[in-house]
Amino acid sequence: MNPKFINYVETDGAGVHRPVYDKNRKLLYSSSNKDGFDKWVLLIHDMKDPWAPELIGTAWVPGQREGEEITWDLPWAPDAVGHGCQIHEGNPFGNYVTAGCWDAGVALFDLTDPAKPEFMWRHSPHETHGWSGGYHTFLVPPGSEFAIATHETVTVNCEYPPAFVSFYDMRNINEPLLASTFQPYPIDPLTMRPLDNSWCETGSRYGAHNVWLDMEKDDLMYICWFNAGLRIVDWSNPFEPKEVGYYIPAGNKERFCPQSNDVFVDKKTGLIYMSDRWGLGLHILEYTG
Repeated sequence: MNPKFINYVETDGAGVHRPVYDKNRKLLYSSSNKDGFDKWVLLIHDMKDPWAPELIGTAWVPGQREGEEITWDLPWAPDAVGHGCQIHEGNPFGNYVTAGCWDAGVALFDLTDPAKPEFMWRHSPHETHGWSGGYHTFLVPPGSEFAIATHETVTVNCEYPPAFVSFYDMRNINEPLLASTFQPYPIDPLTMRPLDNSWCETGSRYGAHNVWLDMEKDDLMYICWFNAGLRIVDWSNPFEPKEVGYYIPAGNKERFCPQSNDVFVDKKTGLIYMSDRWGLGLHILEYTG
């Protein structure tokens, strides 16, 4: 049967990005432009009645609203990445929402009252340690007290330090503690590029991107790594994550390497669905351990 149209929600700017549904609170979090703000902010829609969704709140990092003083420092990001501070994706964490804020790091919002979200804090090793920007996702899987922060690589041939994954201890909600980082292959600590330079000679992106969002505390982490395919990580010890598997799709005559983009895992069947962003289609996989 064909899908039936129910409703359309108009937003400012070019539309929404990365909508995430909070099934426990029946709220939808999405990134979008909004008049009076700089770049993407977080829109909060009440979806209790999907025939009449209602925009009830807006969350942003201080400095995004017109007239506010900028609160982030991007010493060398604008030329290399070019997105500055924008909320890329919001994910539910109880009555909170965690958010990747691109070159401004990760942030936490209190949504006890979703109509009046409160900014709690923003954290960015990008500013203090020169790590790569492009903070894409900030996720606390249900049942866990640790968060997963993913970056997104946006340049080819490692022009900019490749994106990676970092893990945060969230047991003190007011003071996130960086626990560890994950890279599938060794890197040069000075250049932050892989020691095996062949990853940076493909005319494509190398580094982290989308992670499986529906994971829970005891699940493996599945994350796409562009030309390095799918990486499967045991993070049961967030202070020492370990890769336990990977799959790199074969290329073709036009595209000799993948650009693995997004991943979903069906826990009932154990099947993994991974998409490619430049023409290599959909890969259906099974992790056998």
